[in-house]
Amino acid sequence: MTRAGLLALALLGTVSTAQATVPIRGQLVAERACPALASIKQASNPGALMLQPGHRYPVVGKNRRDASHYLIQLDLAAPAQRWVAVSCGHLVQVVGATQPLPRSAPAKTATPNAPARAPMQLILAASWQNAFCERQGRRPECRDLDAGDAAAGRFSLHGLWPQPISNDYCGVSERERRESNSGDWADLPPLPLSAATRARLDGLMPGTRSYLQRHEWTKHGRCYGTDAETYFGDAMDLVEQLNATPVPTLFADNIGHHLSATAVREAFSLAFGRDAGERLRLECEDGLITELRISLKGSPGGQPDLARWIGAAPAKSGGCRGGRVDGAGLGRH
Repeated sequence: MTRAGLLALALLGTVSTAQATVPIRGQLVAERACPALASIKQASNPGALMLQPGHRYPVVGKNRRDASHYLIQLDLAAPAQRWVAVSCGHLVQVVGATQPLPRSAPAKTATPNAPARAPMQLILAASWQNAFCERQGRRPECRDLDAGDAAAGRFSLHGLWPQPISNDYCGVSERERRESNSGDWADLPPLPLSAATRARLDGLMPGTRSYLQRHEWTKHGRCYGTDAETYFGDAMDLVEQLNATPVPTLFADNIGHHLSATAVREAFSLAFGRDAGERLRLECEDGLITELRISLKGSPGGQPDLARWIGAAPAKSGGCRGGRVDGAGLGRH
């Protein structure tokens, strides 16, 4: 979970559920930062808890049949339920009030029963958005980035790359290859993604504002062996599992300071198991840590387990020895 998610789990308050609640089961894909209320009537929000755009929240009820608010579940919080306006996002995967709500990683909406493929070696590229935007300040996803944005305190999805790195542009036309290489990503074909996946991807991959998702699918995703829905679903599951550990918190707590590769690898091993840090490579530019590149081995289209996929992967050498952790806003290094 991201730092915003960790804050959500720590918040305390009293949820008013005395009013009649219509039980439902589903997931709310947040599209904007909305307050999570302890009481609809009083509009109280202990701890100033806000939804994180792009994150999925379990829904356990609504306030009436023609609902104005959903009741969401925040595991480990005390209390564990809050009210959010229905306009805050899209409700998906409603399966009926009598069935249990899944507590695992979000299921794929397009091909939920697709069999897993043979394991392959992969690299998960997870960007520290603040540092990326130091050199790319004119990009749409960078122009308005500030310290209050979710992307400023967690890792963003850059891509999921089948290995070896030369394994790219599978079955891609020469025209699409040229457009991908030239950076004319808006000219690449739109992707057939569900509305829920698009909303989730917009939250976890800020570069969608520059059509990064089209480039990543053209260059890397087409070699993954699945459709685009499954490819991006797997990639988002993996980066969400990364953001649910103390690793992004380590970065957020050291903004403006130097972090060594050793310190990051130690945090990785604590989060994902012994020797996990040996599967991690840090990328740096101008003294800033810009990205984590994580060596993985797993089966596309299954249930991605970041710790297990890291443990099955070969060690990854090289990379920078560390760097400064950048904060939101240009010119802070």
